[in-house]
Amino acid sequence: SDEKHHVYHFNSPVTSTSVGSAVETLTAWHRLDPECDIEIIFNSPGGDVISGFVLLDFLVDLGHQGHKVTTGATGMAASMAGILVQAGQVRWMSREAWYLIHQAAFGMAGKTFEMEDMVEWIKRIQERILKIFAARSSLSVGQIKKKWARKDWWIDSDEAKKLGLVDEVRGSSLPGAKKDIAD
Repeated sequence: SDEKHHVYHFNSPVTSTSVGSAVETLTAWHRLDPECDIEIIFNSPGGDVISGFVLLDFLVDLGHQGHKVTTGATGMAASMAGILVQAGQVRWMSREAWYLIHQAAFGMAGKTFEMEDMVEWIKRIQERILKIFAARSSLSVGQIKKKWARKDWWIDSDEAKKLGLVDEVRGSSLPGAKKDIAD
């Protein structure tokens, strides 16, 4: 089974609950089999940024503790899930998967000064997100800002590989296909 081979399927929005479940399982694998290879496959619409940062830091730390951490994307790695894929030492994406990169979105209510403080904090979070993507790709912070300004940026697997957002694309052709669908 995937669990015996340390493959975790993250098939839900990024929430404190889904992150907590992932951390619990990955912690058990870490304790039972120190330095084992661990793979996390994301098919997620994204979600809570702060909960996502908890998992991002946890995955990076597993790598520092001797695990080979591989991250993958099937279906979609949207928003925070796309950021989480960047935590892998090896990152892959299935042929028909999609990334979504966009500016941080938050809901807020309160007094004017509270909302102004929240906007400043969100801007700081966005700078961290930009630096994560820039550090793991061929893109600069400025290029990402330009592409995501006031819109959603959907990226297919070929473009993700070209931009360095993943290291490999898996599933390049359909069985019995007359030509590679990547052409």
